[in-house]
Amino acid sequence: MRLRLFLAVVFAIFITSIPSRAAAQTCTQLTWGETTTRAFVFTYQASNPLGQEIAAAFGSTLDEEFNRFSNLFRMTLQVPVMVRIYPTERDYYCFNALAPQIPLGQTHSHIGGREIALIAQNIRDDPESWQVNGLDALRGELAVLFINALSAGKAPPGLQTGVNIYAQDPFVTFEHLINTTAPPYERPSASWRNLWDTPDLIVHPDQAVQATSITAYLVDVYGWERFIQFAGALRTAESWRLALESIYPASANALESQWADVYYARFMSGRWRENALYSLSLAPYEQLIAGGAYQAAADGLADVIKLLIDLEDFDRLSQAEALNATAYRGLEADALARQARQTYLEGDYAAAQSFAADAITAYINLSDMRNLESLLTIEKQAAEVIELNAELDSIETRLGTPAALAVSERLQAIGARLGTLGDSAGAARAAEAIATLNTARNQFAMAIAIGGALLAIVIFLLRLKHFTAPPPPETQLQA
Repeated sequence: MRLRLFLAVVFAIFITSIPSRAAAQTCTQLTWGETTTRAFVFTYQASNPLGQEIAAAFGSTLDEEFNRFSNLFRMTLQVPVMVRIYPTERDYYCFNALAPQIPLGQTHSHIGGREIALIAQNIRDDPESWQVNGLDALRGELAVLFINALSAGKAPPGLQTGVNIYAQDPFVTFEHLINTTAPPYERPSASWRNLWDTPDLIVHPDQAVQATSITAYLVDVYGWERFIQFAGALRTAESWRLALESIYPASANALESQWADVYYARFMSGRWRENALYSLSLAPYEQLIAGGAYQAAADGLADVIKLLIDLEDFDRLSQAEALNATAYRGLEADALARQARQTYLEGDYAAAQSFAADAITAYINLSDMRNLESLLTIEKQAAEVIELNAELDSIETRLGTPAALAVSERLQAIGARLGTLGDSAGAARAAEAIATLNTARNQFAMAIAIGGALLAIVIFLLRLKHFTAPPPPETQLQA
């Protein structure tokens, strides 16, 4: 018991001896004012007009972004969300002992799960930059609050940084970031573990760029919907690696290898412009449709359409829906083609002919000529099988007549052709008809032979009678 008490005292002394940024200095007493919007409360030093200016400039737009992110992340935050404008970096650290470290001169950060922090002095020092980047700074920090809420605070710090930057307009933020830092362009210099598990990654711009490329890779290759599912899986997973493997169709090592070996260089050479939240390109789905990969296009467009609805990007939404309709017409054409082939194999040649004709029309309407030759062949062969079977029906009705004896060679030709066309039932019918005809021919020959024999017997008997008969009386008188 004494040992436990001693250890507790030592631990308490150790903890209290650790200096904190808040305890190491006396915080300036501030009088706070505030401005509220539907989803936010802007809190600022009452004597500094900058807070009111920021609230007036960004309040309504930030409310719209809050709605957009609520749709994107499939959840919402408890409101109001606080946007606190600290006079200086010193105040930011002083009032928040656990405040994330930020680069010297940075204008923004976040505290916990419900506060966006701004630094008034740094905004004032470069007002032109803030005018350009201010909305994106708020937008990125808001995305971090959402990813933290979705993951119950278990999103690793590097993932938070990646989401922060990815959620900003790439042509405003990311282009400037890669132009003012020196990240590697061919291969990343760090692993996912290093990039995601490193706290305060934002103070290392080259690594922040690489962390952003991981978020871009997961969204670009596997879709936003699955990324959100992954963030939600972080709540209960023992590690982010296990959360990845519970959602994505590959191991964490395989995902990282694909990112490092294939995706990263493409991202750095310009793929960063294809940000799903801002400049989602429909070109890949157009290419899939042009290549006849209708199922892959439909699967991908389903996620894209959900995302565009959430983004309220109605222009691209109409384009995506039009592409999706084309993809489904392609799927219908593919289904007709499969039915044409299947019914042909099953011996339903009328159905095969009909399905092939419908599939041909569907593909022509899509300007997809790849399957036309095979479908035209099915349609032509089905018609030929139907025609040959009709001729066979006609012959079968005349098998019992003498006229049928003249069609033996035609029956053999019909049977051979039906066999070549795959109509085994028709070929069997032709063979049966030939057998019936041969039986009839044999019976006819036998009948002729018997008839000839009978006729010969009759003639013989008649002649025999002629020779054994007595001479006529006239002959006897002369003698």
